[in-house]
Amino acid sequence: MPPPRLRPTSLLSGCSGLTRSFLAPPPSIARRTLFTVPMLEGLNTKFEHGIPPVYSPHQFRIAWTEYQTYLIDRLNLATAGTNLQTQHALQVALLTARDSDQAATFNYASMAHNNHFFFQSLTATPINPGPVLDLTIKESFGSKDILKETFIATALACFSNAFVWLVLDHHNKKLKILTTYNSGTPYGLPNRRQSVDVNTTTRPHQDPNTFPSSLQASDYSNSSDNYTRSLADIPSDETTAGREGGYSPLLCVNVWEHAWLADYGFDKKEEYLNNWWDAVDWGVVWNRLEPHGYGGKPERKMHGGPAPVRDDSGGDAGGTRLADEVARRSGSR
Repeated sequence: MPPPRLRPTSLLSGCSGLTRSFLAPPPSIARRTLFTVPMLEGLNTKFEHGIPPVYSPHQFRIAWTEYQTYLIDRLNLATAGTNLQTQHALQVALLTARDSDQAATFNYASMAHNNHFFFQSLTATPINPGPVLDLTIKESFGSKDILKETFIATALACFSNAFVWLVLDHHNKKLKILTTYNSGTPYGLPNRRQSVDVNTTTRPHQDPNTFPSSLQASDYSNSSDNYTRSLADIPSDETTAGREGGYSPLLCVNVWEHAWLADYGFDKKEEYLNNWWDAVDWGVVWNRLEPHGYGGKPERKMHGGPAPVRDDSGGDAGGTRLADEVARRSGSR
């Protein structure tokens, strides 16, 4: 008789146990709630009716409820036990944007912010631009119709996943269109080039033989590079992040296929974009523009929910070019 360790029954029993361990469902992971899905205004109505004319209830659940929940769950897992778990999603995106080791974390954080930003400006009861915002659009594009044509043409030209943005360029106080692909962020674009590339250079105070479990803002403070050093003081609100980065996002459209495919199919992307334009809440766009010298109202915190909707009818262009008036108020001229 063979020794017990070689008995076939023992071997089969061991194999059976190994098979069970592979086939068993993964252990459940307790949900962390440091990052949570933000509340949208009128959420219950959107669950029931969608956001006409752009979204049916089914497409809304895919593009917002299911996808945003997925992003937040993954962001919680990616930042668990690190200093990043106490930051806002946009702060996490800015802190990890140039770190290849943190690419997944950046993707989840940036997409969570971008998707929320997109849905905040959608409404079933559109609010038209007030006089100051309308004048700002005309000074930059000639008319609102030209802005629409430019926006939609740019979005149609995006063959891959992307967001198309309307931003305020702080260099000339004019509006412009820009595109970020995949999970890219429009914040901090002027600082993308740097003398020290964090992708290939060991961060200060980091042992090159150990994989970093977290990023700390203080890790960047002693760098000789302006961009890397600026990461030591990441802004806590969208308004400051845009101003410091050179471009302040005001509006965006999501052209990832999951955001429109269920309602429109592969050949009706243009119909989706036209319907999106008809659902834009220009009151929200004005709330994002106003703090940059166009109205002097308090800044809106990130993920703090939509600010009370108001138009810009109280604004005063003063009969002069609006960009000059804004520059005069901010003391830059």
